[in-house]
Amino acid sequence: MHIKNDKVRYWLSLLSLGFMGGTIYLLPYIRYVFYDQMIGTMSITDTQLGLLSTVYACVVSISAIPGAFMSDRIDAKKTIVFSIISTTILTFIHAMFASSYTIALLVWAGMGITTSTAYWPSLIKYINNLGTADEAGNSFGTYYMINGFSGALGNALPLYFVTKWGYSAGMWCVGAITAIASIMVIFFLESEATKKARGEVMEGDDDNIKISDVKYVLKWPGFWLYFIMTMVTYQLYSNVSYFNPYLIDVLGIEPSSSSLVSVIRSYGAMILAPVGGFMADRVFKSSAKWFICGLSIVGLLYAGVLFLFGPQSNIMVVTIYTLIPSLIIMPVYSVTSSVIREVHFHPAMVGTAIGLTGVLPISDGLIPPMFGFFLDHFGNTGYTFIFGYLIGIAILGVVCSMLIIRLDKDCKAGKKVMLDK
Repeated sequence: MHIKNDKVRYWLSLLSLGFMGGTIYLLPYIRYVFYDQMIGTMSITDTQLGLLSTVYACVVSISAIPGAFMSDRIDAKKTIVFSIISTTILTFIHAMFASSYTIALLVWAGMGITTSTAYWPSLIKYINNLGTADEAGNSFGTYYMINGFSGALGNALPLYFVTKWGYSAGMWCVGAITAIASIMVIFFLESEATKKARGEVMEGDDDNIKISDVKYVLKWPGFWLYFIMTMVTYQLYSNVSYFNPYLIDVLGIEPSSSSLVSVIRSYGAMILAPVGGFMADRVFKSSAKWFICGLSIVGLLYAGVLFLFGPQSNIMVVTIYTLIPSLIIMPVYSVTSSVIREVHFHPAMVGTAIGLTGVLPISDGLIPPMFGFFLDHFGNTGYTFIFGYLIGIAILGVVCSMLIIRLDKDCKAGKKVMLDK
C-alpha cells in the first residue's frame, strides 16, 4: 500500500510490526498458557511437552548464524512477511492435527526457523530505520507497548475458545490472529527498495556481503558492547518473574494472588515502554545515557529488597514495591536496540551484528538453572544470591553504557571506524 504521508506511514508500520511481534511467538510458548490442555489433547507426559521447547530452542540456535547473514542480503519486509505467514500455516497445521504429538514436534521445529533465522535481525533493523535518527528510542518503545497489548489479546481470545470448544479451537483462533498480523504487514510495511527509491537509506542491506565478513563484526568493539547490553537488559527484564515465587516463599502470599500480581507486573509495565523512547530521545539525547540512569535505579531497587524487607515485612507494601522494578526495567529493555546507532556498525552489517547476538543464548540457557540451584540448595536465602546477581548485572550495564558513550564520541571524532569491507 502506497502511503504518501510520512507520519501515517510511520505509525501504520509500527502498528503492524507491534501487533505481529506480539503474536508471532504465541504458539512456540503456548504451553505457558495451556499446559494441561496440551498434555490432555496429545496424551503426552510433562517430559514430552518440555521436549517441544527443547526442539524449538535447538533449531533457533542452529539457525541464528545463517539468519544473521541472510538478514543483510534479503529485503527486511520479505523476511518479516515470510516469517509470519509461514508461522500462521504451521499454526493451522497444529490446529488440524492437535492430537498428534509427532506433528507437534515437526511444527515446533519448523517454528524454530520461521520465528528465528533472519526474522529477528530483520525486525530490529526495520524498526531502527523507521523515522529519523533521533526517533529510534521512541520507535522501539512504542513497538513494545503495542507488542504487549497484542500479546495480551492473543492469549485472552484463545483462552475463551479453549474454554468453550477445546484446545484445537483455541489453536485455530491463534492462527486467525497471526493471519490478521500477516495481512497487516503485507499492506502497511514498505519494502526496502521502495524506501531507497524515495531517497531513504536503509542500514544493513547489501547484496554483496559475504559470510567471511562476519569477522569484521566480531572484531568491532561496538558489537561486544551491544551484545553485553542486550544480555544485561534481557536478564533484568526476564528475571523480574522471580518476584512471583519470592512473594510466595518469603512473605507467604497466596499463589493465585502472586500470579495476578505477576500478570500486572508483566503487562502493566508494557504500557510504560514508550517512556524509554522519550527518555532516550528527548531527555538524555542518548540511549546509553538513559541506560546509566535507568540501570542505576534498578540496581538500587533490588538492593532495597535485600536490605529493607524480610519475612515480617508488610505484605501489601512489599507487593507494591516489587512492581516498581518492572516499571523501570521495561522502559530500559524496550529501547535496547536503539543503542545500535551509538556503536556505529558498518551500515551493511547491522543485521549480521543483531543476528549474532542470538548465537550465545546465555540468558535462557544458563541463568534459570543457576537460579534454580540457588533456591534448591539454599532455600529462601537463595533469593539473596538471585537479587545480588541482578544487582551485579545492573552495574555491568552501567559500565558497558559508559564504554558505549566513549566509543560513540571516538567514532564521531573520526578516531575509530569499523573496518570497511
